[in-house]
Amino acid sequence: MGYPLLLVFLSFSLGVGITWFYRFSPFFLLVILIFLVILSFKCSYFLIFTFCILGILYSELRFPSVDFPKAEVEGVFEVKGNLAHLSREEKFFLSKYLKDGIYKIKGCLAFVPSEKRGYLWSRGYYRMIEVESFNLVSLREDPFLKRLKELYPEDVASFIYGALFGDKRGMLPSIKEVVYRSGLGHLLAVSGLHVGLLAGLTLLSLKALGIHPRLGLILSSVLLTAYTYMIGFQPSALRAYILFLLMVLGKLLGLRTSSLNLVGAAGLLLEFWNPFVLWDVGFELSFAVFLSIALAIELRLSPIFLYIAPQIATFPLLAIHFNYIPLASFLSNLIAIPIFSLALPFAFLSFVPILGEFIAPLVKLMIEIIFFISMLSIKLLPSLKL
Repeated sequence: MGYPLLLVFLSFSLGVGITWFYRFSPFFLLVILIFLVILSFKCSYFLIFTFCILGILYSELRFPSVDFPKAEVEGVFEVKGNLAHLSREEKFFLSKYLKDGIYKIKGCLAFVPSEKRGYLWSRGYYRMIEVESFNLVSLREDPFLKRLKELYPEDVASFIYGALFGDKRGMLPSIKEVVYRSGLGHLLAVSGLHVGLLAGLTLLSLKALGIHPRLGLILSSVLLTAYTYMIGFQPSALRAYILFLLMVLGKLLGLRTSSLNLVGAAGLLLEFWNPFVLWDVGFELSFAVFLSIALAIELRLSPIFLYIAPQIATFPLLAIHFNYIPLASFLSNLIAIPIFSLALPFAFLSFVPILGEFIAPLVKLMIEIIFFISMLSIKLLPSLKL
C-alpha cells in the first residue's frame, strides 16, 4: 500500500458513514475488530477492514443519545443567529433566529431536526431549544465587523468579513448569490487558500526580519492556532490548519512523505476530533479540492490540471448540496484568485489604525473587481441548474 494514511482515512470514513445509516452493537463490533486485527498480521488488506470497523465503533460510541427526556430550559445565553452558548461546551441550536447578543431564553430542550443534523453535529451542536420566550439583555456587534463597516461600503465590508472569518450571515443576498453562482463561494469559507496565504505572508515577513527558518515555522504555527481558534475551529479551516502543522512537524523532524498521506493524516485527526465532520459541506469541499491537487501532483500531471482538477472535483458536491454546477468557475477563478490573494493580506491590515484608512481604497477596488468578474462570468457561462 503506497499511501497507507490515505487508505486508513478512507476506510475509517467509510465506517463512520455506515454508522450514520445503520446502528450496531458496540460489543459485536469489538469482537469483529479483534478478529480483523489478528488477520491483519497475515494480510495487509485486512487492515483496511479493521479501520472500517474501527470507524463504525468509534462513531457509534460518539453517536449522541436521542432518548433524553424533554426538559424546560431557562437561562442567559450568548446568541449568534440560531446558535446559543452557555459555555464553550454547552451549545444549542435555536428554533428562532435572533440578532447577535445576550438573551434570556426560556424554552424546551429537544433533539436537533434531522434535516440539519449533519451540519450541526459536525460543529458540536447536538441539542435544540424550542424557544417559547426571550428577552434581549444586550446586542453585541463584532468589533471586527464594526471596524470594516467604518472603512468600506456594506457589500464590501460583509464580503471581507466573510472571507476573513467565514461568517456570511451579514452579506447582502444579491452579492452572496452572485459570488456562489460564479464558483467563488470558496473565497467565503476559510480554508486552504486563506490559511496558505496567512502562513506564507507570516513566513516571508519573519524571514525579512532575519528570524531563523525553524523559529519562523514555530511562530507561524502559533499565529495560525490563534486565528483558527478565533474563527471557531471551522472544519474547512481545521483541515488546512492541521495539514500545515503536519508539514511543519515534518520539516522540523526531517521527515518526508507524500501529499496524499498528509491529506489522510489530517482527515483522520479531524474525524477523531469529531467523526460527524464528514457531513460539513465546507469540510467536504475543502478535502475534495486538496485531494484532487495532491493526486495531480502525485501523478505528475500538467500544471493546467492543478487548476482544472479542484473545480471538477467539487462539481458533484455542489450538485448534491446546492442543485447547480457553476460552469463560470473556470473563468472566474482564473482571474479572481490572484486578485483575492493580493486583497486578503491587505484586508487583515484594515484593523490597524491609520494604516487601515490608507489601504482601504485599494482593498475596496480589488473586492469590487471580484464582484464585477463574478457577474461577468455568470453572463458568459451561466450555472447549470439541476
